[in-house]
Amino acid sequence: MFIIKTAKKKKTILDKIIALSEVRSHLINDNIAKDICRESGFDEDFLLGVPLSFGDLDVSAKTVNGSIILSDNLLEKSFDILMRYVIHELVHATQHASDISKSKDDDVKDYLDKDTEIEAFQRQIEYDSKKNPDDVEDYVEELIEYHNVGPGSEEREDKKEELMKEVD
Repeated sequence: MFIIKTAKKKKTILDKIIALSEVRSHLINDNIAKDICRESGFDEDFLLGVPLSFGDLDVSAKTVNGSIILSDNLLEKSFDILMRYVIHELVHATQHASDISKSKDDDVKDYLDKDTEIEAFQRQIEYDSKKNPDDVEDYVEELIEYHNVGPGSEEREDKKEELMKEVD
């Protein structure tokens, strides 16, 4: 008996361009993305110009100097999952563009205690609650678990409440 494994089809540049076009189109029409811009003091035109790209990353997404970079691996995920990361990183892009310094978080050791991350996760979770309302609490629980926030503690419940602040 032979088992034949095929490699995942590598996404082409055209696949990435099409995905980025869909992301941009969705962003400029998304109320949460527009709110993020307005609340950060930017016109909605920010959504037209914020740099977006795919790259070979060891994380799902990151923002460098206001440029959002999405992992090539996200091309294999659903559009809602991809947008979850875009919304999170959009918050960071506005933080960078506003010169909100990371230095205020430099002394904070725990990732989920950084103000910049809390704000980004709150908006990401708000977005998720609109797209996948039945899954949002499970996602927040998994997020808290992944980042080792005091299991079974009051701290855990407080963090869950803080992260879900923007959820209706």
